[in-house]
Amino acid sequence: MIVKPAHPAAVALLAATALGLAAPSASARVEPDPMVAGQRVSISDGRQCAPARAAHASSRLFGSVPLRPGERGMAAQARVAEGAAPGRYPVTIHCAPGGESFTETVTVRDGRVEGVNAAQAAGGLVLLALAAGAAFWLRRTVGGRS
Repeated sequence: MIVKPAHPAAVALLAATALGLAAPSASARVEPDPMVAGQRVSISDGRQCAPARAAHASSRLFGSVPLRPGERGMAAQARVAEGAAPGRYPVTIHCAPGGESFTETVTVRDGRVEGVNAAQAAGGLVLLALAAGAAFWLRRTVGGRS
């Protein structure tokens, strides 16, 4: 049986892929993720920007926010725009002018209770209160006749 050597291009591609997977990737850190419109979020560079230099985060969700040195590197707090529609949004960290930039995609979800809107939840609570009241009344009425 004769074994043919692997094609050099395939070997190079596999090696580059392995190196890419092993290297740490820089990204913005936004918590919590997912989030809802109007919620306050924490943004961090994950210690990727030098703390002595200016850095800022930008997104359609909250505009441009300057980052300040903190426990988790350069960080800030921001409020997601009240009118932000559910979906996926990029958040980009820009290190010092002319420095590195990196992006993370975050998710904004609908602010309603999962699968139930506010009116449905309120209606359910009213029905529950009515059922409890009826059970109490029946117990007093039936208990008084015995």
